[in-house]
Amino acid sequence: MRVLILLYLFVGFFISCNTSSPPDEYFEDTVKNRTSNSNNIITDNIKLAEEAELQDKYNNVITNKNVKQKLNNYALNNNETLIKIITSYGDIKIKLYDDTPLHRASFIMLIKNKYFDNTLFYRVVRNFIIQGGNSDNDNVLHKMAKIGNYKIPSEIRANHIHKRGALVMAVQEQYFRDTSKHDKSSSPYNFYIVQKGPISNKYMDKLEDRYKIKINKKDREVYRKYGGNPHLDGDYTVFGEVYSGIKVVDEINKVLTDANDRPQDNILISIVIDENSI
Repeated sequence: MRVLILLYLFVGFFISCNTSSPPDEYFEDTVKNRTSNSNNIITDNIKLAEEAELQDKYNNVITNKNVKQKLNNYALNNNETLIKIITSYGDIKIKLYDDTPLHRASFIMLIKNKYFDNTLFYRVVRNFIIQGGNSDNDNVLHKMAKIGNYKIPSEIRANHIHKRGALVMAVQEQYFRDTSKHDKSSSPYNFYIVQKGPISNKYMDKLEDRYKIKINKKDREVYRKYGGNPHLDGDYTVFGEVYSGIKVVDEINKVLTDANDRPQDNILISIVIDENSI
């Protein structure tokens, strides 16, 4: 009997030893590993969220690869054609053309994003043009970065000429450096308005000879009656025209400038959608 009791106690002790709880160190290691795994999950989620945010920002930025798609899509729900340039000299009202849809959409988009607010007419050439859309303010560069670095594909139309009051986009600088490339894509941020008054047939003859161009009879009548710069036709996209405020353009064209055609006093502008087009 004693032997059975002793055997029972021995077996019970052996079983109790093998089913005892693990040491405290085990739980500490387990908790640490679980905490580490949790931190990794949180870190990964943060990275994924940041990547998604960057991707969203990138998707919203306009590039040369997506420019047509972006601007065509924007044009579908933003069909305004009347805009107003506000200056201290008065307002310049402009109608944008429907048959230059990429340029119209880009300009409307920049207006609605308030890109042009507090920019300048930074270049004024007497009896020629006034040019605007840029500024020394760093804020303009930040706006550009958010919108995108892109070129607008050329939409040059034979029926839109550089007559007095024409709204035109400047081209990318490399076109001037290497004309063999013939890249007539527009710079979305820089525009100009033709100011030059009526010109004579004799003057147009000289332009034809100097620039190796041909001004047709119909266009000659327009230039002779209203004025403009026919030698610029075919190189820049004309996408609108002034219908009110051409005298404001004339006043700005008279300001004093430095050797680089920059006005001595800043001519600040803002551009808004004309209420008549809403």
